[in-house]
Parts: sequence; structure tokens; C-alpha cells
Amino acid sequence: MVKKNVVVLGINDGHDAGAALIKNGEVVAAVQEERLNNIKHFSGVPEKSLLEVFNISKIDPNDVSLITLLGYDPINQDDVNSIRTRSLLRLSRFMHADPFITARNNYMRKHRNLRKLEKIIERFGLLETEICVIEHHLSHAAVAYRSSPWSYDDTDDVLILTADGTGDGISSTVNIGSRGNIRRIAFSSYYDSVANVFYSEITRFLGMKPWDHEYKVMGLAPYGKAEHCIDKMRKIIRIDQRNPLRFQNTVGAVGEFIQPKLRKLLKNQRFDNIAAAAQQHLEDLMKNWVMNSVNASGAKKIACAGGLFLNVKANKILREIEDIEEIFFYPAPDDEGSPVGAALQGYYEYCLRDGITPNHIPVTKTYYGPSFSNDQIKEILLESNNVTNYKFDFYGDIDGVVGELLVKNKIIARCSGGTEWGPRALGNRSIIANPHDMKVIHKINFAIKQRDFWMPFSPSILDERRADYLVDSSFAPYMIMAFDSTEEGGDEIAATVHPYDKTCRPQTVRNEWNPSYHRLIKSFESATGIGAILNTSFNLHGYPIVGTPQMALWTLENSKLDGLILGNYLVTKK
Repeated sequence: MVKKNVVVLGINDGHDAGAALIKNGEVVAAVQEERLNNIKHFSGVPEKSLLEVFNISKIDPNDVSLITLLGYDPINQDDVNSIRTRSLLRLSRFMHADPFITARNNYMRKHRNLRKLEKIIERFGLLETEICVIEHHLSHAAVAYRSSPWSYDDTDDVLILTADGTGDGISSTVNIGSRGNIRRIAFSSYYDSVANVFYSEITRFLGMKPWDHEYKVMGLAPYGKAEHCIDKMRKIIRIDQRNPLRFQNTVGAVGEFIQPKLRKLLKNQRFDNIAAAAQQHLEDLMKNWVMNSVNASGAKKIACAGGLFLNVKANKILREIEDIEEIFFYPAPDDEGSPVGAALQGYYEYCLRDGITPNHIPVTKTYYGPSFSNDQIKEILLESNNVTNYKFDFYGDIDGVVGELLVKNKIIARCSGGTEWGPRALGNRSIIANPHDMKVIHKINFAIKQRDFWMPFSPSILDERRADYLVDSSFAPYMIMAFDSTEEGGDEIAATVHPYDKTCRPQTVRNEWNPSYHRLIKSFESATGIGAILNTSFNLHGYPIVGTPQMALWTLENSKLDGLILGNYLVTKK
């Protein structure tokens, strides 16, 4: 008997839109729409991504078994009915009568273009394909649990934690993963959101962009003194005293009504002290919430997803909790990862319904997006405008050549191989430089990235050298956790270490995961003895990470990069 292939198409048509294809439990393609249309945090129907995932995977749309959409309870059944499709799950199982959740979902529904989504589905001939709606936070829980290192056959329960601003009126959940099933035991509403009510509003208060610049607050925090206003932060949000698995809004406001209260509460406080206190309070809240959840569940293995887990300093605190055996952070924990999460949950439930044993495949390398052959790149470079503006040379050993350029303190962008999934550049869409030379920081900040002076860069470290540079040198391939640097690390890779707290956010590079990038770093190591390079995302400030050779060339043109790698081509401006 031929085993049936189960192919699931996951679609996120909301914030950080994108699409993913899952085949028999494995991610075969996943793309964020922003990488293709160059609109950062694009929200809407991911037309280009839907086309691209089929191009990458070579899967025929007729082979799709199930489509999963992100839903907004408690009205998602209406969404399904309105596009005249059949629902596998009818309703997500987690229904809530909280008025804040209902209000948030009604708002989200008004801004959803279901007609356009229907037309795209029809264009692929998928209108008769089964569709199920997966609640937003269930998708976060699913991507964490179903991508984690722990098998469904494992007898130990997994504590699954999700936390973000809001997606469906909920801001955090506590769940138990057992033998493949996910059971929710607690949640916090949008009104009690640590991200939206607290950290994002502090970001706005400091004159930065909420839902985007929270990482700047985190980077600024080590320069301040938290003790000067930490007590004021505790008046904004806390752990719920009646239920230690929930958060509780104590400022008495939400949305636009928070800022007047913050102006009164934080009057005359220094901006760096505010950042420091906000980060300290966030770390304290997350640590207490996690420990309360561990005590309530008895689980010692933890899987995490949701945008709040992009805070690498808080993740560091959680990783260091002694009572936790293992902790896993999905590499695209924010809404970018939700189409994968929805598809994995849909796949699991589809298999249970049809008597198929679902596969559990842990996440490894995440280069799920489009790649371009040397022939395709050459064709692009030979276009008349590019021939006029750029010099390009083909090198068989492009990685060795670039390694030598980094030794000479050149700053090079790299657009090679599959596009990374998630918010981090992991070598294939990166700007790279000598990690030992502090002068590159100024050049990258002001001549290329146009970013804030206080923000540190990150290192890509040869996996076999990580103990030289990192204290508690766990395997860290996704830049999702911060680490203390060793004394050697603070010296050899100084340009990638935060100058005040001596932490860094590393990517450890294994040869089998990315042979070309590993070879490039080895070339730099052979000349300098340093087994790491500086890595920052390949984009200009305010734009998404580049997704195509055309955008790579545009970014080269509009910056002071010394060169650009496109496949085996080294491109420079004439």
C-alpha cells in the first residue's frame, strides 16, 4: 500500500504575512512576503509568497491536502463560511468570552481582505480544498512544540509557552504538550499584554516605533541604571496575584490611553534609566511567569514562541534557570513563524482524523526561502543598467576570496543560497565584516545601515570554536539567545560584543548546515586565527532583509558597501 502524502499550505494574511508548505510534517518551503515586495512587516494577503513556496518545493497545488489560515476567535467560523470553503476543524478549540478578546477580534476581522484571499486560493485551483482555521496562539504553541527536539513518543510532558502583543485578543498562554496533544491551562488577554501594554508602550514613550524598535530598547538598557525607576515599572503590569500563570494590567489603561499615564509616571526620568528598568522588569516578569508555570505543570522541558521571545536578553535569563532541564526557542517566534505553526497543527489534526501516524521533525537549518543559480544571477547582472553600473567577476572559490577581503577590513554583503526563515540573517542574506576591528562599527552604522550608535552587532562563530568565545557555550544556530562572552571573545570579536554588559547574540555555524558560509569563516580564520566574523542583516534601516538579487543590487547602490556576493559573483560599483 502506498503511503499517502499529506501536504499542508499555511497562510498568514495578517502582520508579517507569509506562506509555508509542509509535506509529511516537514517544512519544504516558507517565505515572508516582505522579502519579495520589500515592505517591512507587510500585512495582507501574501500573493508573492504563495507563488514562491510552490516554485521552491516543486509541489503541484493539486497535491495540497489542507489549507490552514490564522483565525481570530470567536468569529473565525464566519471567516471560513465567507470564502465558501469546508472547514476541517470547524472552530479552534480555545474559545473565550473575554470582552477585550472579542473587541480585538472584531477589529482584526474588519481589516481582513477575505475577498482577495479567496481570489488567490481560486487562482491556484484550491477552492475545493479543505480549510481549517487555527487560532493565533495555537499556531505559536504548535510551531514551538512540533519543531522542538522532543519526540511525541517522549513520556515527559513539555511546557509550551507563548507570549506576544496580541494576535487574536490573547497575549500569552501556558500549555502542556503530551504525546503530540496540546492542552491549554492558562492565558492572558490583550488587556494584560506584557508586550503591548508595557514593553511596546515604553518603546513608544522613548520616541521609537512600537512593534518594531523594541530591540533598540533592549540594546540601550545596559547603559542605564534600572534601580532609579524600577518601582515605577512595577506599577504598569505584574504577575496576577490570583492566578500566577497570568499577567495583570495595573496601570488601568490600554492602547492610546497608556501614554498619558506613562508621562505622569515617568516624568523627569532619564531615557537610559527607563530602558534599563523596562528590560529589568521584563526579565523579572518572564522569569517568574516561567517558574510559576514549571511549578504548576511539573514539566522541565520548555518550548517557546511568540514575538516576546525575540528579546534575547530575557531568553538568556530563562536559559540560565537551574530548575529547567532544556529550553527551546523557535527561531521565527513572532508572527513570521505563524504560517508554519498553523500548517504543523493542521497536519497533526489531519493525520489523527485520517488514521495516519503524524511525523515529528525537529527544526534544523532554516533556509526555506528562494535561492538563485549562477545562471539566473548572470542573466540579472547582464541587464544593461547593471552592466553600466557594476563590475562583476566570477570566482570558483568565492568563499576564500571573500574571507581574504574581510582580513583587509572590507565590508561585504552576501546574497547566496536559500533565504533565511525568520527575522535573523544567518549568513545567506548578511552583511559581514572583521569582528576584531572596532572601526567597522562606525562605518556600518552610519554609511550602510543608518542605525543607532548604541546597537551592537552579532557574530557568526564556527561551531567548533564556540567555547572559545561564549560562556555556557550551547549550540546556538539562530541568534535567538544572548550569551556572556569569554575574555578571549571580548577581545577577538570585540565588534560583536555589547560594550557595556559584554554579551553577544551569536549564530554558531555548522559545516553540515551551511557548508559555503562555514568555508568562508574558515578562510578568515586561517588568515587571522579568529574563528568568527561580524554578521548583521543585509538591509538598509527601515527596509526588510533583502530577498532577491535585484534588491541586493539596489541596497549596494544605496550604501557604502565595499562589495556584494551574488552566488559565485563578486559585485562592486564602478
